[in-house]
Amino acid sequence: MHRNAERGFSLVEVVIALGLLAGVLISISGLFVIGAKQVQSGKTSSEAVAIGRTILEEMNRWSLHQSYQVFGYDGTATSYSVDTRTNTTAEAVRWQAAVAPSLVNGYAMVQLQSLGPGGTPPAMNASRAIRVLVTVNWDEGPRHRTVQVGTVRM
Repeated sequence: MHRNAERGFSLVEVVIALGLLAGVLISISGLFVIGAKQVQSGKTSSEAVAIGRTILEEMNRWSLHQSYQVFGYDGTATSYSVDTRTNTTAEAVRWQAAVAPSLVNGYAMVQLQSLGPGGTPPAMNASRAIRVLVTVNWDEGPRHRTVQVGTVRM
């Protein structure tokens, strides 16, 4: 008696192959989800950097002393902080209007610090250089995110 050789795969082999295929497809779909989140995070970070640079570029058009006078400060302190959520000057209100629709719970902080020789900063109105640091803040899911851009004005 000669028995015919069986051809094809057994049921066990097919089930194992389908299980491996399912595992690979689930892993790949997980990578797509992670990739989409990273792309969105990169997009919002780029938007925050663009907003911060826009604020800096606008301030660079002002004179040195306008950097603090525009926000209602007299220049007698060595540093000032401007929060776009609470400062009521036209510039801060306009910047907040640019930040809010683009970034969830977004706002900008502008920090001005007088710079002087010898490590002791003079009053802002006597200073010849001011460090300007713009920090853009927002929430991304459960995380709080920040981006900082800065310059020294002379």
